[in-house]
Amino acid sequence: MSGEREFLELGGPDDASLDRLLAVADQGRQDMGAVRATFRSWPGTVFWILAAVVVLPWGALAVALPEAQGRIVAAAVGCTFLLFVALLVGVGVAERHRVCEHGLVVGMRTKSPFVIPWSTIDPGRVRVVRRSNLLGRLPGRTSSSPHFRHGAASGTALALNGLDSALGGWRHLPGVVEVTDAVRPGSRARRTPFVWWYLGSRHPERIARAVEDAMVADGYPAQDLTDRAVAQGCTLRLNPGTWEPFPPRAGTDPVHGVDGPPQP
Repeated sequence: MSGEREFLELGGPDDASLDRLLAVADQGRQDMGAVRATFRSWPGTVFWILAAVVVLPWGALAVALPEAQGRIVAAAVGCTFLLFVALLVGVGVAERHRVCEHGLVVGMRTKSPFVIPWSTIDPGRVRVVRRSNLLGRLPGRTSSSPHFRHGAASGTALALNGLDSALGGWRHLPGVVEVTDAVRPGSRARRTPFVWWYLGSRHPERIARAVEDAMVADGYPAQDLTDRAVAQGCTLRLNPGTWEPFPPRAGTDPVHGVDGPPQP
């Protein structure tokens, strides 16, 4: 890779590679610099249509029914559904994807420990994901993961591969640099310092654009990252079989970059 600043590439299982990795892993949210843009995981259009179909008829009944008891029951049912919708929306809105000067800070907490420095993000391993609520259906995944940063009602997301700051256990595993694959990417068994993150958004391409602009401004060769993310976008399936759209990235894998091989 060429450019003013270099990506973190680990040449092999040696002390120098491990020192570079640990230096990056020790960075926190303050090391990411000032926030350039913030995105939240709002539900998509389909969710709002379904919510209206479920809630509005009960509201209409609460007004139209002639008997007071019927109106009370309809209003109670409608309010129950409305509360459920509000909870689903609230979970997504609480998720914040902060694009900073030197990396991403993701998670609900203001002082989130989940940081992804630009030097660890591969501009070639990015893609827009449709039907992202089916991530748990992929082989080897669990239904939830600290790397799934989207709400329960999110339908699209930006997937990108970078430092796994959600699980610190890999730092103490012998041989973490030379392993060739990840073990159950959605589980707590981790044998690579890199992982796929999924950032929910109604407009994931806007997150990609903000990431690209920030990386380029910070000196990394990430031009056309957004175009690549859109071009290799994928739609998840209810029954994916053995299809793996997010292949694991080992510690010694090279950075693909925007001109590298496409994702499967």
